[in-house]
Amino acid sequence: MKKRKITIAILLTSIALLGVIVTQSIWVTKSVKLRSDLLDQNLAVGLKRVVNQIMLLQSNLHNHQYDISEEEESVSEHKYFIQHLDPAIIDSMIQNEFRNSFADQKIYYAIFEIETNEFVICNCTGLDEEILNSPHKAPISCVFQEDQFMLSVLFPRQQQFIIHELQINIISSVIFTLIIIFGFWYIITILFQQKKLSEMKHDFVNNMTHELKTPIATISVASEMLMNPTIIEQPEKITQYAGIIHEENIRLRDQVDNVLTVARLERSDFKLKLDNINAHDIIRNVVRKFEINIANRGGMIQTRLNAANMIIYADNNHFANVIQNLIDNAIKYSPEKLEITVSTHSSNDGLTIYVEDKGIGIEQHNLEKIFLQFHRVSTGDIHDVKGFGIGLYYVKRIVGAHGGTIQVKSAPGKGSSFLVFMPFKKIDELKK
Repeated sequence: MKKRKITIAILLTSIALLGVIVTQSIWVTKSVKLRSDLLDQNLAVGLKRVVNQIMLLQSNLHNHQYDISEEEESVSEHKYFIQHLDPAIIDSMIQNEFRNSFADQKIYYAIFEIETNEFVICNCTGLDEEILNSPHKAPISCVFQEDQFMLSVLFPRQQQFIIHELQINIISSVIFTLIIIFGFWYIITILFQQKKLSEMKHDFVNNMTHELKTPIATISVASEMLMNPTIIEQPEKITQYAGIIHEENIRLRDQVDNVLTVARLERSDFKLKLDNINAHDIIRNVVRKFEINIANRGGMIQTRLNAANMIIYADNNHFANVIQNLIDNAIKYSPEKLEITVSTHSSNDGLTIYVEDKGIGIEQHNLEKIFLQFHRVSTGDIHDVKGFGIGLYYVKRIVGAHGGTIQVKSAPGKGSSFLVFMPFKKIDELKK
């Protein structure tokens, strides 16, 4: 997929995701507001009903024991009635009215005189200011009476109560939104990984084609020379060209074997052939194969095999390939000053092998990538360093299969040092 298409897809998906988040936020906000308005409405209606019950109670107890004018008598009776109300009756009215709407929630209330703010009946000790400023109030008076007393209710946990009622919807909304965000992030991550893998495989195919064409071309030229009739008269040339064909054939075989080995690593039936082996003997044999090539380049390779215990439980061939790949990697990335040192050290737990060079080194941001399949640290052109980008991947997989670890220390211009730890204890064969 082209970079532009990926960018457009990410942009559109991001906009859609943002739209979903905004929509969910608006929906939750409106739900809370709607529930709050409904609650306020229920409180207002409930207050009216309680006031009606109080006035009905006053009507039933009505008497004319005061010798005053009709209007004054009405006011005096009302005031007397309110001031002598039984708090238990008011409490019962309040609780019965709001029990269904506010189950298990405490409702604070008060009846106070409007002019003086003096409480007549209340259960709101310590909440005087809150109850006086509550938006939920209703005057206690008849149609023709002056408003003298006010009934006020307070529900201090109203917001928490609303959120508690809507918590299932809110939590589910948040969870689904987070799932969408995680899914989007995961898809984008996989998309970039696939894109990166595709690029690496493309480079791998290009590198493999280049690496295989070189020995094939050399074999082709040498074969054509051997087919020349005049070559029979030059035995030394026959030997020379036959040697070239033989060397290039080995090189071609090794390249194919590397690819096939990595392919086998990916299969579930891959197993190690474990045995007690002498690590020093194997290291010496591998180093010996590189000595002539390194000497021809004016370089040197030396060994410092100082481990007291060099016997490890490992696969002979794969361990040799690990050492070979590490030395080969050191050669590739030491274009000028080719100095390689292979040393060993043993502890109670296992054997540590050090492969150090004084090559170009590795940038810090590349250190974690060098063990990835098909990854190569390039120094410019795609073919400036030979290889398929599978050597260090193979090394890490094999070392890990033995229960060991591999580390790398490097700095640009100062070379690299690979530390391979192989445990002494026996381990199970590789299982995937």
